[in-house]
Amino acid sequence: MSQDFLDPEIFADFIIEAKEHLETIEPNLLELEKDPEDISLLNEIFRPMHSLKGASGFLGLNKMNTLAHRAENIMDELRKGTMETTPAIMDVILDATDALRKIIDNLENEGEEGNVATEPLIQTLDALLAGEDPATGNSVPAEPAMSEAPAASAEPVEHPATPAVEDVPLEAVQEEQLIEVVETPVASNGRSAVELPEGELYPLTSFGEGHLRDFIEEANENTEDLGNGLLELEQNPDDNDSLVNDLFRFFHNLKGNSGIIGFHELNSLTHEAETLLNRTRKGELPVSQGLIDLLLRCVDVIDVLVNKIDAVSGMVPQLDLSEILVVLRHAVEHGEFPEVVKEAEEPIIEIIVDEVEEEETDPVPEYDKEDMDIFISTLTQQRAAVTLAVKELEKDSSQEEFINSLYRSLITTQNSCSYMQYDKPRVQAERTAGLVDSGRSADMDFALMLDLLLQEIEILNDMVDAELAVFKLCIDSTATLKGVGEPEPEPEEENDDFELPEDLDIDIQLPESGSPDAPVSFVANALIEESAEEVPVQKAVKPEVAETKAAKPEPQPEPASQPVPSQSTEFDSDPDIILAEKPEAVSAPVVEAVQTPAAPTAKTKDKAPAKQQKPKSSSTIRVDHEKLDHLMNLIGELIINRNRYTMLARNLEDGQNVDIQEVAQSLTETTYAMARISDDLQDTIMKVRMVPVSSVFSRFPRLVRDLSRKSGKQVELIMEGEETELDKSVVEVIGDPLVHLIRNAMDHGVESEEDRLKAGKQGKGTVHLRAYYRGNSVAIEIEDDGKGIDPEKMREVAVRKGIISYDEAKILDDREAMELIFAPGFSSAETITDISGRGVGMDVVRTNIKNLKGSVAIHSELGKGTRFTLTLPLTLAIIDALMVNVAGEEFAIPLDAVSETTKIEASRLTDVNGRKAVTLRGEVLGLVYMSDLLDLPRTEEADVLSVVVIHDNDRRLGIVVDKLHERQEIVIKPLGEYLGDLKGISGATIMGDGSVILILDPHEIYLMATSKAL
Repeated sequence: MSQDFLDPEIFADFIIEAKEHLETIEPNLLELEKDPEDISLLNEIFRPMHSLKGASGFLGLNKMNTLAHRAENIMDELRKGTMETTPAIMDVILDATDALRKIIDNLENEGEEGNVATEPLIQTLDALLAGEDPATGNSVPAEPAMSEAPAASAEPVEHPATPAVEDVPLEAVQEEQLIEVVETPVASNGRSAVELPEGELYPLTSFGEGHLRDFIEEANENTEDLGNGLLELEQNPDDNDSLVNDLFRFFHNLKGNSGIIGFHELNSLTHEAETLLNRTRKGELPVSQGLIDLLLRCVDVIDVLVNKIDAVSGMVPQLDLSEILVVLRHAVEHGEFPEVVKEAEEPIIEIIVDEVEEEETDPVPEYDKEDMDIFISTLTQQRAAVTLAVKELEKDSSQEEFINSLYRSLITTQNSCSYMQYDKPRVQAERTAGLVDSGRSADMDFALMLDLLLQEIEILNDMVDAELAVFKLCIDSTATLKGVGEPEPEPEEENDDFELPEDLDIDIQLPESGSPDAPVSFVANALIEESAEEVPVQKAVKPEVAETKAAKPEPQPEPASQPVPSQSTEFDSDPDIILAEKPEAVSAPVVEAVQTPAAPTAKTKDKAPAKQQKPKSSSTIRVDHEKLDHLMNLIGELIINRNRYTMLARNLEDGQNVDIQEVAQSLTETTYAMARISDDLQDTIMKVRMVPVSSVFSRFPRLVRDLSRKSGKQVELIMEGEETELDKSVVEVIGDPLVHLIRNAMDHGVESEEDRLKAGKQGKGTVHLRAYYRGNSVAIEIEDDGKGIDPEKMREVAVRKGIISYDEAKILDDREAMELIFAPGFSSAETITDISGRGVGMDVVRTNIKNLKGSVAIHSELGKGTRFTLTLPLTLAIIDALMVNVAGEEFAIPLDAVSETTKIEASRLTDVNGRKAVTLRGEVLGLVYMSDLLDLPRTEEADVLSVVVIHDNDRRLGIVVDKLHERQEIVIKPLGEYLGDLKGISGATIMGDGSVILILDPHEIYLMATSKAL
């Protein structure tokens, strides 16, 4: 399934989080294999797998969702102890994580799940859940056959009215109203795999595709938070009031949002779940396994419900939730959790109840202070957004972002009015939004529509104000306006003084026929009719509200199924908390309303096809808000100093009473301040780009485990320094080189258990992977305790393969002989395995590290082991460099590679094996003229030579230059492709005078000096 229709930012965030979940799952699986009894590890694996299942489900990633769901079921059975942790189960789960990783890679690169074979894995997981041995091939079908049912059961099941379900006791449903029992697969968490009977499609109130996508996004965020929070509550059931409050708000948000769009089933379910959790919040119901299981099942059902929404058509099927609603109601009233939810071993049954006739009562709206507070807040924000949009469009009617903002605000107002059952304002908002949508889609100047829109917006404002005026007048008699038989509300909940916002100016008189004792709906209808008839159609003085819909939905089948703002007397609601957690889809901030791009119109779709939008996961990074705050402070200081420069320039231009010495001092002070700010700014931005290498290291425990089992060797991986940070661009590239090095260590380095025992070593080998800071660089070491590298064998292989001649091999020292491993096509392996041995990996390693401006060093001791050291720059952007002059040209040498600078008398030079050398502080140091390496003309021989001593890991070399200059901070710029093959050059930089200076590559300079000597 293509994901091109998704918001690229949402999709990118999903890719990042999915990778993080897998990075958590895999290491914990390996630890679990070592300690199968560790319940905390099982929980640490279950939570991210559950999140993967939920997130992939709401994005419509069916393969990923199904596979993650099955794996989650296995992990939950392990948590409960109904299954035993075995290597076979671990292998299957690890195979599942591999498949999930492939799907994520496909999504990142191609935007689709791709052809990853998940069916065999799903069948194997199902077989494990059924207690069968996957090796026998008798796997469980993905969907169990359903029992035969009467023909009538094939008919669509009508959605029962919520009151009917709520008023039926659990026992009555089980004993009298059971007409069909359907066995469903049992999920690992003790709840059935959610499969809900579907009826006919019906339209949601919000028909706008963009609005529905916003709803789906927020619903799934709340669902994921609920799942994670419930699992946390399961582990810490005591003294966790804040977590219970958070869970309560998540359910409340889902209830409010689903009510606004008219999603009846979701609204009913979340209302009951919220009511149940509120008993726990008030201390009436303890946190128990039954409560957690029931609420987690609710979360699973919510996942299914949200995924049933067709955002394009705005339709959703009627879904039968009678079973879970009855169970929830029973739990609310009695605090009991029936066996059908508590016992995982017994099949869960779906109970389809006969529709119970609902008593017809007058549709008297109820007063819910939370709902009204949310409505008022939404209305205030959307009026502000409309006002801003209209003002900007009067200045320039071509501003598409404000046209889209106007449309979104009207849609939001329409949906809010629909939720409050304010029909006349809803229709007016819908009509006004339709005008905006027609204007932005038509090939005409939007300014031609502004006068008409202003009139329509004024009418809309008057209609809404009329509803609010009636509401304000009727608050004192809310008890009379409630349905018969409802309990009297608590004074602190319902009789709070209600104040309308000051910016909602209402001056409306009740018609003579209106009586304060009349039901609110009658008074409201009278006022709305009067408002619609008597408001003069003329240009509005100041438009203020908004929200609507481009296409009118079909009428709802039955008024009984319409959600009404419900007043629950079973719990206290905190309006401040509710408003603080109010979802953006209900009430978006003004900035969001103005700046967030709207759903693409016909015009925009033609301009930028979604297919061409590549997911942005690789270009995103998470930043601590404190770092951003610090950046903003630095920018403020930068502006202050810029203003000081402006003032100094103005004084110099005027030329009046200018004290040159005073101006010079001010310039110096301002320059110092600017230097300090720029240094701080650079340091902060570098910190923003830094990420820990743990994101790369986390994949290697799994790699070592798999290679260990494949090769039959017992190998332990020990990782150190995972918290070491590198530039994000470096971290993203070092993964492949490290994979090559670890595979080589496993295949060629560590011996078999038999050989190790013969050599007097322990049977289990060890591979160390460590990272640490080394000056302004980071070193990453891969070290094994294997057989080491034989230099003589390296020489023989190199000569045999024609990489070097016999004479060249003779003069190579052991270190240089071992470095032949990096030559293209070189391999000393006697046999080629599926792990390594083809002679392509090490050349790739050196090339990739070189591209990162880093280096690779080898240290090996025959019979004891080998260590590869990667030295990488902290950042690829800015470095400190030593400026030198060679043959009249300026060059920069990275300061990290400079050991020292010195002056040496030419008479002290000697020849050692055909190379120039000098004894410096007791060490024989090889020397080479830089001009010779770069094929530049050598200047006249000087009596005293300027020498820069560079180091390449633990090797040193002296390079002779003509002049030594100062140290300087430079910005690295890459060379063009046509200059990419210049030997000894790693990049370039631009100086203050605009000149371009080449940057030398110390590692390659050392290699060039060695080859020159050969």
